[in-house]
Amino acid sequence: MPKTRSVVLGGVGFIGSHLCRELINRGHEVFAIDIRDITHAPMLRTVAHEGSFHFIHHNIIHPFGIRCDEIYNLAAPSMVRYNRALPIETLRVAMVGSIHALDTARTEHARVVLASTGSICSRSATNDEGINSTTQEWLIEGKLAAESLHRAYRQECGVDTRIARIFNSYGPGCDLMDQRVVTKWIVAALQNRDLVIEGTGEQRRSFCYISDVVEGLITLMQALPANHTRTVHLGSEEPIALLDLAQRIIHLTGSRSRIVHTAPRRNEAQSRQANLELTRREMGWRPSISLDEGLRRTIGYIERELSERAGSFCSWIEINQ
Repeated sequence: MPKTRSVVLGGVGFIGSHLCRELINRGHEVFAIDIRDITHAPMLRTVAHEGSFHFIHHNIIHPFGIRCDEIYNLAAPSMVRYNRALPIETLRVAMVGSIHALDTARTEHARVVLASTGSICSRSATNDEGINSTTQEWLIEGKLAAESLHRAYRQECGVDTRIARIFNSYGPGCDLMDQRVVTKWIVAALQNRDLVIEGTGEQRRSFCYISDVVEGLITLMQALPANHTRTVHLGSEEPIALLDLAQRIIHLTGSRSRIVHTAPRRNEAQSRQANLELTRREMGWRPSISLDEGLRRTIGYIERELSERAGSFCSWIEINQ
């Protein structure tokens, strides 16, 4: 029986690299497409030379064609690392990139899962003046447009599309330089630096461990076809206040870090929580890794990464003492 041919757009990213590994473990032939180099994905080191894994350096704002059975569209500009708003690039990847992915799916009669964002569920009013929009706001606008495109291709062209609204994901394999709150605070705590909270810290967020996110994406892809575009949430129904999260990270790392508050972020949602009613009913999915267990695993990974990086700067004399 031939292997399932899976395309992962954004395959070098945090979620994408974990997804590639899991699909290979399940016997798929995987094609990771990304504009970043594969060396940026530590989770792909063990599969990079396997015959069932293929890396394609390509920007999906340009057309592409590849024989496949399924497409996971996880592509998004990795701006969280730099905290910069790049509105044109963000919208082009979300909209033009989605069109090219959907056209490929239409030609190949493949299924498509779009990785959207849980931030859509708590979006603030649109900035009508278009001034000083944040990275997050541009991302939300792009994902809303991408969702509409997937529903349009389903309705007009019969493409089998599914949408996963992913809430805050975290876990091993993260980029230690990015600005995702869990990674940023664990790195700071392990270095006994201040943990900075914008506002009071009463904002509540839904966190989901990476293996649960990947399982949810695969389960959604494998679900039986429906006469509509399924849109499900992947996250936790038990959100945590950011202040409580910071205190928990300090406790689990044994850190001497302080919690410092700064001015609140403009138009920040006070609560962002996944609703898993439809996800459970149609997919039977729910997260299995608790927040404490997920944080412990992530702390262990980041601690090892920081230790290896510190060791790489030792002199010859220090190494041989």
